[in-house]
Amino acid sequence: MSELLQQTVSGLTTGLVYAALALAIALVFQGTGTLNFAQGEFATLAAFVSFALSTAGLSWWLIVPVLVVLAFVFGAGVERLLVRPVEGNGPLALLTVTAALLLGTNAVVALIWGTDVRSMPSPFGDAVHHVGPLTFTAQALGGGALVLTAMVLCGAIFRFTPLGLRLRAVADNPDSARLLGISTGLMLAVGWGIAAAVGAVAGLVAAPTLGLSPELMTNALLLALAAVTLGGFSSRLGAVVGGLLIGVLSNLASRYVPGIGGDLQLVVPFAVIFLVLLVRPQGLFGRPSAVRA
Repeated sequence: MSELLQQTVSGLTTGLVYAALALAIALVFQGTGTLNFAQGEFATLAAFVSFALSTAGLSWWLIVPVLVVLAFVFGAGVERLLVRPVEGNGPLALLTVTAALLLGTNAVVALIWGTDVRSMPSPFGDAVHHVGPLTFTAQALGGGALVLTAMVLCGAIFRFTPLGLRLRAVADNPDSARLLGISTGLMLAVGWGIAAAVGAVAGLVAAPTLGLSPELMTNALLLALAAVTLGGFSSRLGAVVGGLLIGVLSNLASRYVPGIGGDLQLVVPFAVIFLVLLVRPQGLFGRPSAVRA
């Protein structure tokens, strides 16, 4: 029983990274109606930037806020410079741009830092803590707390601030928001910026455990896409819950299902999602789309 509990808690810790990335994907999708396939590469770039800042001797207490600000500016800039010019050309054009961003960002990271896997020090140290029968590393506890804090702050912005109200208005009905005097273009840029910042935190937390390389978030992006599909693209809460469920399912499957391990554990969450979508296509927390005649 204690082993099952340990595996579940470990899955939840990993699932927080998937949840943060899924939340970032959901934020962009709600604003633009398209999937940002480059979200994982943005997180990888942020992880390498944090590594460079750490190597330069900057304290982690400064690296985290600086990274979040830089990621926000980067995400907003990408929306302004690369996404905005083609957003009127339909979903396929937007998908093409995000796919190009995925390949381009990956190539830039490989060109600057190389393709070898690097060992990134944990911002939280190497200590191991025991709570009853459970064992936690300082990286798992600190990283989980950091990702959870980022998601809570993001939720608070959307729910309790005037900026969040404008962002939700643009996501729900951009035409009506425009009639109310809301700058939809500015809000979309802010949404991309927030998504990039949340994703940056996920990349920072994942790198010390997975190893720093241009492929850092490849599998994580697949699982985040699965998570947001499971939870529902129209629900930020659903994206977070989906990420946690995917983390637990993947961890338990690799431990208890014979023959499942390594990359094969990716099959399990996708199989569960397939079954869920057969019953509830909009996801667990998503709203069904309404078509009016």
